[in-house]
Amino acid sequence: MDTVGFAKYPFTQEALSYVRDRNYSMADIVQKPAYGQVRTRAKKRVLTSIKGEAQADDLLPDPERELLSYPVARMLVAMTEDQYLMKRFALWESKRAYTLLLGESESGLLDVGRDFGISARTKDREFIIHFTDYLRYAAGLRNLEWKLINRKVVSGMVYVSREAFARLLEEAVRDKIQASFGAKVPAEIKSVLEPYMLEIREALDKLKSEKGLAGEGEVTQDSFPPCMRNLLADLQKGINLPHTARFALTSFLANIGLDKDAIMDLYRLAPDFREDLTHYQVQHITGSSGTEYTCPGCKTMMTYGNCIGKNKFCEYVTHPLSYYRKSQRRRAKDVAAAQAFKGSKDKAVNDTAAENVQVETGNLPGN
Repeated sequence: MDTVGFAKYPFTQEALSYVRDRNYSMADIVQKPAYGQVRTRAKKRVLTSIKGEAQADDLLPDPERELLSYPVARMLVAMTEDQYLMKRFALWESKRAYTLLLGESESGLLDVGRDFGISARTKDREFIIHFTDYLRYAAGLRNLEWKLINRKVVSGMVYVSREAFARLLEEAVRDKIQASFGAKVPAEIKSVLEPYMLEIREALDKLKSEKGLAGEGEVTQDSFPPCMRNLLADLQKGINLPHTARFALTSFLANIGLDKDAIMDLYRLAPDFREDLTHYQVQHITGSSGTEYTCPGCKTMMTYGNCIGKNKFCEYVTHPLSYYRKSQRRRAKDVAAAQAFKGSKDKAVNDTAAENVQVETGNLPGN
């Protein structure tokens, strides 16, 4: 693998060895003026992952800068100590790697696979890997096509297409990057990189605010039943949801008024997100086929393991939508009561103030 290859896949052992052999000093990279562009590119990598922008090919004209920006970007993410951002960054980098992997030759794909301990070979344009390697990285992919029973398996070896092999490598990349956030960033490095953090924290706060689903009071996440709150939290953490959970969450969000584009945007965090497939599923569930599906009831949620346990309010409902609507009505009453109390309190204050004015001016009743 050459320098461009290392820049494409900076998370590989080969790339790491290259950096070590060149005697790069991380202390120099994070503070010397000569590496200013590296640090700027690192900040851009993190911001792009937050904003979910397209994986642009920024390798040329300086692949060395691209390579060195990766560990700096990882440190910037780690400095936030935000698990959500760590998962999102790993997801963005892995999807970017997948885009690049699709342009590799067969030998290039095999090389990257070997770096992850996957010993594969090719035959008649198919990639052949051991079933243990397949299961290691396909286990988190929920679409039925990834079930081992739906694959060609001969003597313990699994046959997959070029695109499927690249997709498995994408999972390997995501897992490796997420696992890399265990160590703390040294205090001396944090202090030097702190000026790059302001824009990152602002972008992250904005993203989290936008993902809150507060939407002008029409959709209130605080009113969600525990099952839907849990599914949404898993999705926002970058956890793959099984098909039954996706159907339940999508239909629930559509039923309470969230628009299709907003629902689509939520699923972009899923590791196995595919634009065309997710678009079809969301459109189908929300009524493009002529039928708008209703969210499953509590019994069905329990049957498929999507109920995480009831709270006290759940005892009075048999459907997630009933929970949401009752919770919304209760919240509306609480708001109205609070406003009424505030109004009466303000009136009392105003009346007292008026009486004080009358006393001070001698303009009392009966005078």
